[in-house]
Amino acid sequence: MTEFIKKIISSSLAVILVLVAFASCSDRQGTETGALEGSVDSTEPALTTPDIYDAKGYRKDRLPEGIDYGGQTVDVLYWNNAKNVEYDAQDNGDIINSAIFRRNLRVSDRLGVNFNWIGEKGDYGQRNEFNALIAADLAGSGTYDVISAYSTTIAMAATQGYATDLIGHNDVLSFDMPWWASDLTDMATINGKLYFATGDISTNYLLRMYGTFFNKQLVTDYGLASPYDLVERNDWTVDRFVELASAFTGEGADPVYGLVHDAITVEALFYGSDLKFVEKDEKDVPYLSDSWKGNRAQDLMDKVSGLCKSNSVKNDSSADEKLFSEGSSLFIIYSLDLAMNYLQNGGVDFGIVPIPKFDASQKDYRTTLNYKYSLYMISKGTDIPDIAATTLEALASESYRSVTPDLYETCMKIRYVTDATSQTMIDHIRDGVSFEIGRTFTHMFNYDTYRTIRKALSGTAESGWQSAAASYEKVFRKNLDDLLAAFGS
Repeated sequence: MTEFIKKIISSSLAVILVLVAFASCSDRQGTETGALEGSVDSTEPALTTPDIYDAKGYRKDRLPEGIDYGGQTVDVLYWNNAKNVEYDAQDNGDIINSAIFRRNLRVSDRLGVNFNWIGEKGDYGQRNEFNALIAADLAGSGTYDVISAYSTTIAMAATQGYATDLIGHNDVLSFDMPWWASDLTDMATINGKLYFATGDISTNYLLRMYGTFFNKQLVTDYGLASPYDLVERNDWTVDRFVELASAFTGEGADPVYGLVHDAITVEALFYGSDLKFVEKDEKDVPYLSDSWKGNRAQDLMDKVSGLCKSNSVKNDSSADEKLFSEGSSLFIIYSLDLAMNYLQNGGVDFGIVPIPKFDASQKDYRTTLNYKYSLYMISKGTDIPDIAATTLEALASESYRSVTPDLYETCMKIRYVTDATSQTMIDHIRDGVSFEIGRTFTHMFNYDTYRTIRKALSGTAESGWQSAAASYEKVFRKNLDDLLAAFGS
């Protein structure tokens, strides 16, 4: 019996355990998860102090017992056009809606607070209007306590001085705990200040991670190497991705493509190749990286743009999900909620693997997110900052224990994916989540950090990558200086 088959059997047994106990696959007492070569193992070692775990083996938070804020209202401004339900949910029988409803109720009862949910449009297209609401509130009554919206919207609010430094509340906000996205908090802490966070508190964080979906039937019909096997052999690379996609011509009355995309999602291949615009030095000071303008980046652009300019690829933002769901493409790079929102009716037998590595020497698979995920901040104008911080911690830790298990284990892994191997792959996709300053704060770079990547990868750039990089380098250095200044450098 091969090790790969053993892993599949092990994953199947894990699913049975989930059905019995709704147990999380990681970050629990005494739990072990098999790690792919080069993947990140986020499992915590079993500790000898049982009091830090609840009855189901989940980590408890460090908030003291007996908190009672006497019915204090916590005003939460949130984006009401988020892709997936996250905030003011109803107990309507839907698994995720009901889990969020119960989370809110438990936190309200635990802390003695009442939530006042204030929904406004806060997506990319409304980022300026949403921030204008915050600015007006700061100049007036200071109504808002907690604010959450589309990633760039909140990053803009942070650099405009609208947010409270969360590091000042590290007595209650435990960013070392598994319910916070540690890679984000590490990345976004600049000059010792952190203005926003995310993690299990956000369904749109959990569901907007990018993965590579593939059509299993086309793999069989065309006699192609299975992406599952390639991941197992540490051979799931950009070269193999391009090779498999190139097997399809996109011709005929019923064309079948190697890849369908919308010119946005291909951006995941850049970050999946462990390329960055900005890194941090040994003193945690951000600096403009060399990786984004080097030979590795140029090789990636050449390979992917060559594929995207061929007939093997269909660039259609209005129909990419539809084409894949109808079986007309081998690959689509998309956030995980594709399985839940588009593929749940079973029209295509699909599998999910991480975004490919650049090459086999790359240590880890890297996962980035669609920009439509949520960040959370505490308004600088709140008159209850300590209560707001405590509420954020309670919401995040309760989400980790009660929302995430239902979302991942019950919905994603059992209801919406079709085999045990994809269930395991979802864990590895989540383990590889990473954030990058140039992307998170793209507005400080005039949005050119993502525009340049998308044009180059999709084959619509007017010049070669290294030539374009050279023209942007001086501007990006100035942009980074401006970002550091916004953090009090």
